[in-house]
Amino acid sequence: MMQNYDVIVIGAGAAGLSAAALLAKEGKSVLVVERSPFLGGRGMATPDEGYELNLGAHLMEDSGSGLTRIFEHVGKTLGHGPSNTDMPVWNHETEQWGSIRDRYSGSKDELKAVIKALVDTPYEELERWDDRPMRAWIQQYTNHQGVIDLFEFITVMECMTEDWWDHSASENLFVRKMHYEEKNTAAYSYWPVGGWQKLFTDLRDAIEENGGEVRLGQPVSRVLMDGGEVKGVALPRAGAVLPNEIFHEDEVRAPVVISTLPVWHVLNIVDEHALPEWYVDQIKQMAQDKNRISWAGLYMATEEPIPVLDRQEIATWLHSPVARASGFMFEMSALDESVAPDGKHLYVMGAMLHGFGRNGDMGFVKQKFDEFEQDVETMWPGLADHVFKRRHLVYDPSFGVIQKPGLVGSFRPHWKAPNIQGLYFASETFKSRGIGIDRAARAGLSAVEDILGRRLWPLDEGFRY
Repeated sequence: MMQNYDVIVIGAGAAGLSAAALLAKEGKSVLVVERSPFLGGRGMATPDEGYELNLGAHLMEDSGSGLTRIFEHVGKTLGHGPSNTDMPVWNHETEQWGSIRDRYSGSKDELKAVIKALVDTPYEELERWDDRPMRAWIQQYTNHQGVIDLFEFITVMECMTEDWWDHSASENLFVRKMHYEEKNTAAYSYWPVGGWQKLFTDLRDAIEENGGEVRLGQPVSRVLMDGGEVKGVALPRAGAVLPNEIFHEDEVRAPVVISTLPVWHVLNIVDEHALPEWYVDQIKQMAQDKNRISWAGLYMATEEPIPVLDRQEIATWLHSPVARASGFMFEMSALDESVAPDGKHLYVMGAMLHGFGRNGDMGFVKQKFDEFEQDVETMWPGLADHVFKRRHLVYDPSFGVIQKPGLVGSFRPHWKAPNIQGLYFASETFKSRGIGIDRAARAGLSAVEDILGRRLWPLDEGFRY
């Protein structure tokens, strides 16, 4: 029997679950289909020998107006666990750790002037900086390197960029403005209470409690379209034996489909000939391998906590000693003891691998992992005595499209298909703002509000498209 829904959502990551939970709360009949057997998409958490490792999500960045507010709207609570208040930074010239505060401690007035200018600048004005580096905006108000460092070291962690000319102004200033307005701090990242699995499970529960349905382990063959309108999705036949069986499908009908697939996968299920050529070109531009964020990721655990400035802070650097790569590191178990067995301390760190592609040189990747491990033991000698280690290449799934000038905001394909009624692309790799999971959730929110034809709460309580 043909099944019919108001909305079908493809993908059970932060964007898909947020969109579906909001729509279900608003009385829409919703189906979420996810090819993986797990919730979370590119942000899923998975157990490994008593540790809980994240595929992509590490810390939450939302000072209250994004995913936190979405949780409130659907009757759930996103608890804010330990948050960061400082930032240890590595000086690659002296090979020593210090606080980012030391770099601007003598220039508070100049920092305050930059903050005031940012808070006074409307988001609409910041959008005009999509094709310029952040330093160009800051230098309108100060040339003090310590103040510039504060903004740019945060950017290394949030946007995975290395050189100052690659830090997009608009992309970073949107988030700085949000944090200063809502939390009176340059950055606000935290561990979600209960962990990442609880976060995604709560959203799934909100969908089902309001009559929606979530199917895991269910891929989509293609989005069904006819006459410029969405008709639903086609699902591969259950129980197929041939691995390349095609066009023996079950159809599920809905006048609206929200795809949360990233730009590099979306044309696998959407016929590009149904979309304008210029729009397809935008998607393919963003989907180039060179524009994908990737990093060499390491999980390490020790029996004793290693010496750091503050166990609950996230550290960053511009150039590691050997790999010469930018990156980040923090102790997950200091934020949530449940992610490691009793008596163990779990650390996560990453070194950027820009330029690595789908058919990239794995010998290069192996070399960078080896160099990065040398870096880790130089910057934190205590990690040489690790009792657990996992290397993971964060590429596919990736963190997203790199946030360089000319690759953000107005340069990205819009989240609403330009000539297909009822087709949305709620992905942080399409036009969106924010960081990580919160960015994805806001992308879902933008699609939902367009479908409903109204805002779910006042505009002054957070940005979105």
